[in-house]
Amino acid sequence: MCFQSVVRFTCVVCICAATAFADKIVLKNGDQVSGKIINSDDKSLIVKSDFMGEIKIDRTAIVSITGDEPLNVTLKDGKTVKGTIATAAETVQVQPPAGAVVAAPIAAVTAVRDDAAQHAWEREQERLTHPKLNDFWIGSFTFGLANASGNASTTTISTAGLATRETGKDKIGVSFYQVYSTQSTTFPFGTTANRIGGGYRYDRNFDGKLFAYAFNSYDYDQFLDLDLRVVLGGGLGYHIWKSPNGFWDAGAGLNWNHEKYGETIAPGPPPVTVPGYTNNSLELNLGEESQHKLYKRMSLYQRAAFFPNLTNGGEYRMNFDAGATIPIWKWLEWSFGYSDRFTSNPPPTRKKNDSLLTTGIRLSFDQTKR
Repeated sequence: MCFQSVVRFTCVVCICAATAFADKIVLKNGDQVSGKIINSDDKSLIVKSDFMGEIKIDRTAIVSITGDEPLNVTLKDGKTVKGTIATAAETVQVQPPAGAVVAAPIAAVTAVRDDAAQHAWEREQERLTHPKLNDFWIGSFTFGLANASGNASTTTISTAGLATRETGKDKIGVSFYQVYSTQSTTFPFGTTANRIGGGYRYDRNFDGKLFAYAFNSYDYDQFLDLDLRVVLGGGLGYHIWKSPNGFWDAGAGLNWNHEKYGETIAPGPPPVTVPGYTNNSLELNLGEESQHKLYKRMSLYQRAAFFPNLTNGGEYRMNFDAGATIPIWKWLEWSFGYSDRFTSNPPPTRKKNDSLLTTGIRLSFDQTKR
């Protein structure tokens, strides 16, 4: 026997040895697929072949399955049996390593998994039924930087973070934003913008489209002389529209607003120092927010809120936020944001309206899938 013949014979023996201990699937058209069954659900079965990789087979096309290695077979009643499997006459038979054969209609089989897939499935079920605090978060972090030099010398840094977690009927959201700008072009040099804010919110869905919410927010604005605003409130909301491509919610409720303003210098001549003061008031909160995915290439978001003051009639606040993101990579996006804050009763010499336009790189994460 020549050397080439020996090589061919050796390859044939190796292939036969590899398929001798493989699971075998016979299809309705007479084809046979040999490999290792990895996973299946009620619609398809995945087989890993040494030579063709992973193959996905429609379960309705399968006539019979014969397995050489133990597999985990899950039935509609939730029971899982581990053993070698064989099918005959619309029935699957599972032979455990020890014990009697378990037989069930093929239609009653919801899943077939190897040990690795079964272990991964059990871990995911545990995560779904008993989620930990660090599970199921979706969020992003945005960073923006602008710098000018030469005739103008300015630097602006902006950051923002947003994360939400949905488990069953509960939804938690946390947010943060910051912008800081400085200039050394004209006197007096120094800071030209300095705002920080953030908060958290909890939603509880009822049956249907109704939900309840509670929130707490914090704001600081150096050039509004706002040392701190703390808002604590809640109310009822309604899911106007919700789909995999977005949502639109509206809500109404009450909140308590605590505002502390610092000392203000009113221009002269001569300059007059206006002392700081504190406001505590009850407010009505009316708001809506929405998010939309466009062609899987862009996401739009907007939120508007109106806060009429119930303690001091005629005073009110309005907040508006909007943004858009365009994906660059799976976890990297280009972000655009617009924010507007209106106060009907600012401190003396301060304007009623502050707006902010930002752009930058956004890093996103998603822990809902593993």
